[in-house]
Amino acid sequence: MIEMMGAQYLTEKEAEKRYGYSSSWFARARVQKFGPSYVQLRAHGRVLYPLIETDEWFKGKMMEKE
Repeated sequence: MIEMMGAQYLTEKEAEKRYGYSSSWFARARVQKFGPSYVQLRAHGRVLYPLIETDEWFKGKMMEKE
């Protein structure tokens, strides 16, 4: 987990493990603009997911299925 400006972010690998989705799912979600919010660092092209917002996004999806 990475902390920047007082917020915690997950790397794509950490997000895969935490939520049980593959890196290809996260990549497709970014391209098709249907997944959780993310930050892409231009210098490295690295993708980070804000922990709180991503937890809320997946929680919302679980509630929709109920």
